[in-house]
Amino acid sequence: MNDPKNCLFGDEIQRIPQELRIIFGNFVLTHALEERIGDVQDREQLTKSERHMLINLGIPRRMGQMAEDLNTLPSKVTAIADLLEKKELVIRERDPDDRRAWQLRLTERGQQARTELIALTVKIFQDVTGLSSTEIEDLSALMDRVTAHVLETGFPKGMTL
Repeated sequence: MNDPKNCLFGDEIQRIPQELRIIFGNFVLTHALEERIGDVQDREQLTKSERHMLINLGIPRRMGQMAEDLNTLPSKVTAIADLLEKKELVIRERDPDDRRAWQLRLTERGQQARTELIALTVKIFQDVTGLSSTEIEDLSALMDRVTAHVLETGFPKGMTL
């Protein structure tokens, strides 16, 4: 039987096109990060959905836009916002550009929680990948190029920055 570290889709890794190995590696990394962050954040009483919303609230966002950003239903955004409001991490306020719309904004406590979550993610990324700081810089530069190239044709459906 093949060693799982040396096989992918039942084939030897070197026989799989590099592009598929990159996609698979990204998938494995994302799931490993989510699991490790979840283990720590469960103790902090933040769900995966709450963490995703905090990360996406670097600036105030309309609730409808947040639903698109998180690729979820507006009703789910409302439910997540309710939970984060109870924890005093976000507040709902009228959008100054359109008084009919509501937006979410981090409270001071929410900004602190977001900062801590980002620092935790960075630490866990370093631990999970085992990459040196130079390798992380190189990978970041490559991913910046990939992102820029993809975004040249417009945002993928349902995605905003």
